[in-house]
Amino acid sequence: MANLQDIDELKRACAKSLERAKDSPEHAKWGRKLREFLLEVRNADLPTLASEEFQRKIWNENPVSGTGRGKIQVDNAIANPDFRTWLAKLSQKQLPTSPEARGQALDALFDELLEKVGRHTVRRPHLMTYRVMAVFFPEDFTVLTDRRSLRMLHRAMFGASGGKGPTCHMKILRRLDQARSDEAIVSPGDDIAALADRMRLPWLLFKDYVELSEPEKLSPFPAARRRKGLTGVTGDLETVQNILDYCSEGVPREDVKNYYRTICPGLKDVSINAQLNVIASELNCLKPDGDRYVLTDRGHTFLESGDPEDLMDWLVTRVLGVDHVLVILRDEGSCPKKDLVGRIQQVNPGWTALRAPITIVSELSKFGMLDSDDQGLVALTEAGSQWAARIHWKPEALAPPPPPQGIVQGEGPSGSPEPSLPAFAQICTEVSKHGHFSESLIRKLDGGIWANKRRHFAVLTGLSGSGKTLLARAYGRAIAGTSDGYSDQLCTIPVQPGWYDPTVLLGYVNPLQGNSYIRTPFLEFLLAAAEAPARPFTVVLDEMNLSRPEQYFAPILSAMETGVDLSLHREGEVFDGIPAQIRYPNNLVIIGTVNMDETTHGLSDKILDRAFTIEFWDVDLAQYPRWGKRKLDSDQEGMARKLLQELMDGLKPARLHFGWRVVDDVLEYMERVATQGNSSDPVTTLDNVVYAKILPKLRGDDSPRFRESLDKCAQVLKAHGLSDCQTKVRELKDDLESTGSARFWR
Repeated sequence: MANLQDIDELKRACAKSLERAKDSPEHAKWGRKLREFLLEVRNADLPTLASEEFQRKIWNENPVSGTGRGKIQVDNAIANPDFRTWLAKLSQKQLPTSPEARGQALDALFDELLEKVGRHTVRRPHLMTYRVMAVFFPEDFTVLTDRRSLRMLHRAMFGASGGKGPTCHMKILRRLDQARSDEAIVSPGDDIAALADRMRLPWLLFKDYVELSEPEKLSPFPAARRRKGLTGVTGDLETVQNILDYCSEGVPREDVKNYYRTICPGLKDVSINAQLNVIASELNCLKPDGDRYVLTDRGHTFLESGDPEDLMDWLVTRVLGVDHVLVILRDEGSCPKKDLVGRIQQVNPGWTALRAPITIVSELSKFGMLDSDDQGLVALTEAGSQWAARIHWKPEALAPPPPPQGIVQGEGPSGSPEPSLPAFAQICTEVSKHGHFSESLIRKLDGGIWANKRRHFAVLTGLSGSGKTLLARAYGRAIAGTSDGYSDQLCTIPVQPGWYDPTVLLGYVNPLQGNSYIRTPFLEFLLAAAEAPARPFTVVLDEMNLSRPEQYFAPILSAMETGVDLSLHREGEVFDGIPAQIRYPNNLVIIGTVNMDETTHGLSDKILDRAFTIEFWDVDLAQYPRWGKRKLDSDQEGMARKLLQELMDGLKPARLHFGWRVVDDVLEYMERVATQGNSSDPVTTLDNVVYAKILPKLRGDDSPRFRESLDKCAQVLKAHGLSDCQTKVRELKDDLESTGSARFWR
C-alpha cells in the first residue's frame, strides 16, 4: 500500500485513484449531483438560503455524503425562523485567509452550528452538520463527513489523528494541493466541477488506500478474558446514542446518572450503574476519565453513524458467545432458535439459565446480524454473513472450573509445558547486538534465571548507566525470538515511588463502577503469559526499589515460590473478563533493575532469597562500542578518552565512577558544540560537561578511599586544565576537612 505521508507516493496515489474512478458510472453520477448542488448553494441569495424549503434540502437532501442508519431529525430546527436566518448569514461569512486563523474560525463556526441545531434535536447531528458546512465552505471541507474515516485518513497522511474536524479537512486538502502542485489548484473562484472533484479526492484515497490498509484480520480474545455475554440496554440502541450524545464533551458521572433517570425513569440506581457498565465495557463506547465519562473512538463513531456494525469488531472478538452464534449459522445456514440458544449455553458452564444466551441472540438480531422466519429458524443477514466470514478462528468455550488443588512446594503447574527457548548461542548473539555484554555475563544471567523450574527472577544492581535495563530488555527480546522492535512477550514496568500494595500490578475491582475491574499492563501481560505456556514472557521492573518490593510484589513472590494461585478478586469465577485466580506461569521471567542511593530502598532477604543477583560495577572504557562513531576529530576524541579513563581509574576505588550513559552524554555534548560552530576550545567544552555530568556524583563521608579518590580526581583535572572542575573539587575537599563529609549539592 502507498505511504501517504510521502509526497511523491501521495501524488501517485492521487493519480491512480482518479484513474480508477474515471470509469465508474456511480462516481460520475455522484459528481454531477454534487456539482449541481454546490452551484445552487453558491448562487442562492440570502432570502433563498433562509427559506424553509432550501434549508430542508441542505440538511436532508445533501449529496455530499449519506447519513447512514443514524439520521437525526432536524425538522424542529428548520421550522425555527431565527435559526434559519442565522444559518443563512453563516453561509456568507467571510473567513480569514491565513490557514491557521481560517481553521480556528471554521472550528468555532462548526461548534456554534452544532450547538444551535442541537437545541432542537434529540441528539447532536455531527455528520449532518459536517455536510452543511461542506456545501457552505467547499474550499475547506472534504466529503468525509464521518469522523472515524476522517481521522483514519488524517492518520495515514500525517501520522496522527489530528485535532478538530474542520482543521483536519483543511490540512488534508492543502496537503493534496501540495502533492498536485503541477496541476491547477482550486480556489474559491474556480469552476464548480474542479471544486467538487477536489472535495471527493480524499474519499477516493480513503477507499483505495486507507480503508483497505486497516488491519482486516480480527484479533480475538481467549474465552477466559472475554465479557461473559451481552446485556440488553433499556430502550436499545436509541438509549445508547442518547447517552453518548450527552457525554460527547465529557460529563461528570453523577450528571450522567441523573440524565439516565430522565430518559429511563423506571430504572433503579443499581440498574443504571449496570447499564452504564454495559455501554462502557460490553460495547466499548464510554470510558471513565477521572470523575467524568467520555466517549471512546468507537463511541464517537457509533454516535455519528448509528450503525451497529461499528460495534461488531469489538463484540465478535471481546464478548463470549457472539462468535459462536455467527460461526454456527455460517457453517449450517440456519438453526432453530431453541437449538441455537441451547448450544450457546454450553459455551459457559456458568450459564446455568438460558437468559444470557437468549440475550446474545436477541441483541444480535437488533444489531441487524440475525433474522428469523415464522418457523423460528434463525439465519444470518447479509451483514451478519460478512462478519461471520471474517472469523478465522475456532470459537473457544470456557472450560469447567478445575477442582481445588493443594499447594505443591517447589513444583510448577501440573502438566504445563516447558517454555521453548532459542539456543544459548543465538541468545548471546542477539543480546550482543544491543550493547557490549560479555558472553560470561549473559551466560550468568541465563543460568540464574532458568535454574529453578518456576522462579525465573533476577535482580541487576550496580552502577547507574551501566546497561542494566538495556541488558534486561535485550535478553527478553532474545528469548522471545525478536531482536529488534516490538515484542508482545516483553513488558517494561517503570516502578514508581509510593507503590504500597499489589493493586498497582494486579489491578482491582473499580470501587466507583462496581461491575468493572481496573486492569494494569502487568496483569494483562500475566494473563497473556498464562495463555501461552510454551512461549517465554519477560517483565522488566525498572528501578524496582523506588518503592519497597516486598509490599507491592508480595503475592507474586509467594506464588513464584510456593506455586499457590494468585488471587485477583472475590467476585465469582470470572469478573469483567478477569478470573478469580490464576496459576503463576512457569514461563514468566521477571528481571528487576536496582540503583542504590538515597532515593531508593534496600532489598530485604525475602527478595534476595528468591532472586539471582548480578552486580554491575566494572566498566571497561576500551570496550565502549561507539568510539570513532561521532563527528569529532581524532584529537578531540582522544583527549576525552584519556580524561575519562583517568577519571574512571581515580574514582573507581570509592565506587564513584560512571557508566556508558555518562560517556555517551560527554561525547554527544562535545559533538554538539563542535558541529554548531561554537568558539569554545575542547578544554573548555570538557570542563563544562565533566562539571555537569561527573562531578555531581561525587559524595561521601570521610574515609581513606573517598579522600584518595578526590585527590586523584583533582590531579587529573589539573593535568587536563579543567579549571572550573578543579575549583569545585577543591571546595569538596575543604568540606570534607571541615565537616567530615562532602556533597556536590550543598
